[in-house]
Amino acid sequence: MKRFVAVVFEDPEDGGYVARVPAVPGVAGQGETEEEAYRDVGEALRVLLEYLEEEGLDLPEDIPPEGRFKEIEVAV
Repeated sequence: MKRFVAVVFEDPEDGGYVARVPAVPGVAGQGETEEEAYRDVGEALRVLLEYLEEEGLDLPEDIPPEGRFKEIEVAV
């Protein structure tokens, strides 16, 4: 199981929350609550990591961010 840090912030334009994984550019999630955004980004990350593993490509390493964050686990 790999561990990554996800960062969440409020979306000033559309409302709700957006979560990103700094170590993996392009992976994001969104939701009406912070928890929904974390779940959404976790699912997006899981799908990407499964694809990379199936293709025999290197899995990214985590990069600790600054600011408010939550560590998430993704089973691959």
